[in-house]
Amino acid sequence: MPFRDDLRPVPEAIDPLARYVALSEAFEAKTGFFGDRVPGRLAAVSLVLTPGEPAGLVARVNSYASQLTEGLPWFSQLDRSFRISIAATLLKHGDEPAAFLAESERAKALFRKVGMRRSESYEVLALLAARISTQLAPLSLELAQRIQAVYEAMRTHHWWLTGPEDLPACALLACRPGEPSEFGRKATDIYSALERRAGLWRGDPLQTASNLLSLGGLEPDELAQRFQNIAQGLKEAGFRIGQGDYDDVAVLCFLAQPVDRIVDTIRTYTHRIRGLIGLLERGMAMSLATNLAFARMVYGDPELGALADAKCLLDMQAIVIARQAS
Repeated sequence: MPFRDDLRPVPEAIDPLARYVALSEAFEAKTGFFGDRVPGRLAAVSLVLTPGEPAGLVARVNSYASQLTEGLPWFSQLDRSFRISIAATLLKHGDEPAAFLAESERAKALFRKVGMRRSESYEVLALLAARISTQLAPLSLELAQRIQAVYEAMRTHHWWLTGPEDLPACALLACRPGEPSEFGRKATDIYSALERRAGLWRGDPLQTASNLLSLGGLEPDELAQRFQNIAQGLKEAGFRIGQGDYDDVAVLCFLAQPVDRIVDTIRTYTHRIRGLIGLLERGMAMSLATNLAFARMVYGDPELGALADAKCLLDMQAIVIARQAS
């Protein structure tokens, strides 16, 4: 899949940034002054192009999240913040909590059958990625086997880095045509190209970025050059690009726009979002701006749309993990 030049434009009646602000404020109104506002910030990105009044959408997301809570076993490790993000994704794609919970139980049995490493949250993310990519089709044994085969192919090259956190990317790749071994090789080649040409640090953040970029159709050196150009443009615009930002730059590489236009969009969105969120949340402003710009620019694209949803969910899961660690 090359960089797209056939993306369908967002309907003229929708101002993505204004829509995001309205949704974010609707979530905040329900959360209260002392509540956790971060899940609403990310859920608002997911819903920015979903029809409906902000207050009504937020009410439905909260209802979906409650239904997920009621349907999950008491020992579930899915954090409430994460359930909000899942609920927003279900609503966006016309899925239902009861149907998703039933499919999760069935998928869990398939994942065990193919030998997938246990991890409740990343298994849920992998299922969501597959479900979105296949228009809510039930997970088949064959697809579960392909997801596991892609995972094993990645472990062949980077056994010390590959873990459950790579399962969502494996699911996205498994839904595309091609051999799992080839997916693993390409992700590794991109990893090496990014390290060599873009001067990135080795580690899990670089592997995540490489896995995301392997969803594209360009050669590793071209991807690395694209990554370097965007990262440099963001730095010149005043952004600090660290390891935690590698995945943001990676998804921006898919946008079929000149680098200066991408950077200008991120600058504009980040500035507006920083004025909306609290001081303690401002570190996530660029990531929110990236997700919003990506969701806006890939509007109507069935393949990249799944990546946009997965990115928001991965960001929420990363925040949950960071909170638990602290």
